[in-house]
Amino acid sequence: MKNLLKKTILIAAVLTLTLAMSGCARKGTPLEISQTATASAQGIINGIANMDDYSADQMLDLETDEIEEFFAQYGYSLDGEAFVNGLNSFRDAAEAMGGVKGIGEPQMSSDDKEITAVFLIEGNTRNATATIVLNRKNKIVSITTNAHYTTGENIEKALLNTVLGMGTTFVILIFLSLIISLFKFIPEIQAGFEKKKEPASAPAVDKTISQIIEKEEQVSVSEADDGELIAVISAAIAAYEAGKGGTVSPSGDGFVVRSIRRR
Repeated sequence: MKNLLKKTILIAAVLTLTLAMSGCARKGTPLEISQTATASAQGIINGIANMDDYSADQMLDLETDEIEEFFAQYGYSLDGEAFVNGLNSFRDAAEAMGGVKGIGEPQMSSDDKEITAVFLIEGNTRNATATIVLNRKNKIVSITTNAHYTTGENIEKALLNTVLGMGTTFVILIFLSLIISLFKFIPEIQAGFEKKKEPASAPAVDKTISQIIEKEEQVSVSEADDGELIAVISAAIAAYEAGKGGTVSPSGDGFVVRSIRRR
């Protein structure tokens, strides 16, 4: 029993030592903080802080590769997109600070992957913290600036964001509910359109049929009247010729009525 306990304690100790050593191996040796890295961070943050609005707008109009080429002329290695984000971040923070009064010395730190420079920026109404991150090649890959707010201001901002978010959600839900409630009127509207179309089409068809029948009747009556009139005219001519001693047949075979003109 004692041997089993000793073995268990020994195995646990070996596992603990192995995990500790692997953790140290993963963490690695912190990068050396060179004067180049410190000077680069100080130069960029000072340049951003002293940049007026006109110059800042001109820089933001450039492409990221053009920004990188511009700073490379002065010995700075940085990511163009990181500079754009950093410039916008600093301008927002400066507005919240009521203007920049001064920039403190950088607090440098590093790990096995990157070097970090933290600057305390003094403002007229509040202070801010600017953080610049460099990779192992001393290239600036991140620039951020955050204004310092009191606990009350942070709570107020959080509550305001919550109210705005919930209000927007409720408005959208109410709008969707109104749209869904109108769906029940769609069948009634469709039925109304169908009722309006049916009476309009039926009389038109009936009227057309009536006109066709009326024309056929008129043609039949006209043909019948012409036949009777021809018979009367033929009989009158035959009687007239017979009175004169002529030889015209009473049936009208001796002449032909070609047309009748009504006046």
